Amino acid sequence: MANTTFSGPVRSIGGFQTITVNATTGAVATSATFGTATSVTSLTASAITSTATIVASGTITARNGVALTAGGAPGFIATSAANSMGIYFGSGVPTVTAAKGSLYLRSDGTTTNDRAYINTDGATTWTALTTVA
Repeated sequence: MANTTFSGPVRSIGGFQTITVNATTGAVATSATFGTATSVTSLTASAITSTATIVASGTITARNGVALTAGGAPGFIATSAANSMGIYFGSGVPTVTAAKGSLYLRSDGTTTNDRAYINTDGATTWTALTTVA
């Protein structure tokens, strides 16, 4: 199969899929889907290295240039489940619902017991972690 190079945007109503075809059976398997919830707004060559790897299933949210959310918002890592396991950040005490074991980093913490939190119940209960000054 040949490669195709486009100049300008390529658009699709239904999304795009990366597939593999089994050479013996001809069975088609989908290895990646780019649909309505997928968006890459900027990518530079310096961001791609031989050691960079992204493996994902579900939703990945990366926030750049977005104001902090009081009580927390998904940050670095968050799964797409309703009670999302992840690393959250924001100002003020955490109020976001997250999976047990998720972490919250607080931008306006001022003491050793209000800078970082861990979710302990899979809902909105966050316990402060003691940090070093």
